[in-house]
Amino acid sequence: MKICVIVGTRPEIIKMQPILFEIKKRNHNLIFVHTGQHYDFMMSDIFINELKISRPDYFLKVKTLSQSIQIAEIIASCDPILKAENPDIVLVQGDTNSALGGSIASAKLDLPVGHVEAGCRSFDRHMPEEINRVLIADIATFNFAPTENCMINLQREGIKSENIFLTGHPIVDVLSNISNKIDTTVLYKLGINQKKYYLITIHRRENIENKEKLNEILKALDLISDKVLLVFPCHPHTELQINKFGFSNYLKKIKTIKTVGYHESLSLIQNARLVLTDSGGIQQEAAILGTPCITLRNETEWVESIEKGINFLTGHESNNITKTITEVEKNYSTIQEKFTLAEGLFGHQGTACRILKIIEQELLCR
Repeated sequence: MKICVIVGTRPEIIKMQPILFEIKKRNHNLIFVHTGQHYDFMMSDIFINELKISRPDYFLKVKTLSQSIQIAEIIASCDPILKAENPDIVLVQGDTNSALGGSIASAKLDLPVGHVEAGCRSFDRHMPEEINRVLIADIATFNFAPTENCMINLQREGIKSENIFLTGHPIVDVLSNISNKIDTTVLYKLGINQKKYYLITIHRRENIENKEKLNEILKALDLISDKVLLVFPCHPHTELQINKFGFSNYLKKIKTIKTVGYHESLSLIQNARLVLTDSGGIQQEAAILGTPCITLRNETEWVESIEKGINFLTGHESNNITKTITEVEKNYSTIQEKFTLAEGLFGHQGTACRILKIIEQELLCR
């Protein structure tokens, strides 16, 4: 069987790693396409190297343009590749422009599409990612839902039951496979101690490209930094926006570092006392690694972690962020106990195997 996998960003590469391995393990012909949506080495290539993924067969070098133009360029670039390769199925992951562009290009050529991480919903249509998710679900032949909540979302939207498969999430496979590589080396390198710092990540456009929102978040971080060490691996685009708005003074008391590799990122998450983030992937990683998470958004696609009491939504307002941190610190030991109840939140090991078995069985029957 010939299977094409299309990725374009750091989270897609990470989450598709066990599926790429499983495709090769089962002796299928893999066509690996990287759109180039993340063009920075630290955002992409280093993760390919660390996760021991083979180099892409095609690197499309799409430009960072407006959302619509970027998607159009991805569609146009994928079209001739898919025509030439004619895979039996195309796999995409998540909610990126690469996933949507790859899905549309495949559907136009009448190629089956498998959507990994299908059914996640924040119900905020102002998020470009939310629009992408909904559109991909309608296009996909196979919607691989990571949780029961995701499966219910798909059913509610009218996706046929025969197109929905509850599989768990491949991030569980990723973390299980590399757990022995998560050590404290990066902590020694940075001169920080376990559970004595908060980890900060901010990268979503709705936060960093809005001057008022970014100001509120950084104001909260500045206040918090008087009481606890903040470690902030600063995304290149976030750094650009901070400088553009003249907010660099907020970072004076914060330990700002360059973006780190994946193993180091996981170590910083696991050893932090708290994580403050607007990333969907880091919410998952924090939940699996046992670190309470404060999400700097009004909604999340991972409502399961909110319901379990290990993740807390604050939005961007400074008062809400500081107030929530105070509450989390007050109830820290109780929150830690809740991680036991949250085991299996995103399924169990073997997701990649389950997904490949479904593809093999379903395509042989069609």
